[in-house]
Amino acid sequence: MKRITRIILTSLTLLLACCAEQGGPVKPLVVTSIAPLGDWIGRIGGSDIDVLVLIPPSSSPHTFELSPGQLRDASRAALVVLNGAGLEYWSDRLIDNLRDERTPVITLSDGVALLQTGEHHDGEHHDQEHMHGNAGNPHIWLDPGIAAASVQRISDALTALLPEKRDSIAARTTALLADLEALDGDIAAEVRHWRRHRFIGDHSSWLYFARRYGLEEAGVIESVPGREVSAREMTSLIEMMRRENIAVVFADRRKSPRAADILSEETHAKVAQLDPMGTAGDGYVSMMRSNIAEMAKVMR
Repeated sequence: MKRITRIILTSLTLLLACCAEQGGPVKPLVVTSIAPLGDWIGRIGGSDIDVLVLIPPSSSPHTFELSPGQLRDASRAALVVLNGAGLEYWSDRLIDNLRDERTPVITLSDGVALLQTGEHHDGEHHDQEHMHGNAGNPHIWLDPGIAAASVQRISDALTALLPEKRDSIAARTTALLADLEALDGDIAAEVRHWRRHRFIGDHSSWLYFARRYGLEEAGVIESVPGREVSAREMTSLIEMMRRENIAVVFADRRKSPRAADILSEETHAKVAQLDPMGTAGDGYVSMMRSNIAEMAKVMR
């Protein structure tokens, strides 16, 4: 009996030593799709978790494809956080490849009033099925109010995953929600100073943001993600901008500025180069504050 006890103790000692050499026990891995969600998860979970963001901020989520290596790395997830609304059109592959079929998966668009259709510059209704799949417009993270609700859902999921860390998770969640509340208030205060309230979008990234702050996306350059705008579409857009005196274009800094520059040349519109995905890597709140500063230059 003593010999068995010594063997068990020796094995435990070796295991602990191995863990120490590798930086301690393996932390729960939380897998998500885009950098803004990864920032929320990281701020809430802190050093108690590892976070894997699948889509690089410089890539378009609408055309992104999972690699075999990413599927392998994500397979050990303890929690999966999806944006939903069709953004992760490859999510079935991700979920089917999880090692543990009991791994919780939360979809942040569940319960959100999704924008389904938009009235654009050619006077025709465009189904979001044409733009983002039949689930609706997925860019919900750009509305700080929806962001706050999403943060709370992530916090609840992490608390269920790590109940022993409940207090620290709650404290970090409270801090993040305070930052989002301050952001929301500052945006609302800034928008009240704007003379302009209508804009042309590079793509329909800012619909939820516009709805929250009383702005209007009057049209888009790219009605289908990844498809180059046609000459007919550009002509129609230019005519509408001139007719309705729309003098602002919200461009996407990740993409070629060519189309936005043409609109600016033809209509004398001002262009704001915006970042909906967090390419600077400074986190969601900093990303949104930088975007607001850029918008203010052309909307005031």
